[in-house]
Amino acid sequence: MARTEQDVRFATVAELKNQLSRYLRRARREGEPIVVTLHGRPYALIQALGEKDLEDLGWTELARRRLGEAWEGEEDELYDYL
Repeated sequence: MARTEQDVRFATVAELKNQLSRYLRRARREGEPIVVTLHGRPYALIQALGEKDLEDLGWTELARRRLGEAWEGEEDELYDYL
């Protein structure tokens, strides 16, 4: 089903700052994307993500690589085990 402009919620940065939990909950529970505006212009998008979305974006591999980089050069055997 295609989304219409009415299906998208808009919030200013100030509104988002004051009610972040509410907007995140709305994005997750209702699947409603939220366009964050700054000075009346689109600035960011808040949209719920699932595991499949992360796989499609390659974030799992990115996270694995970043953790590996963070632990490079560590002498502790525990890090080598992980």
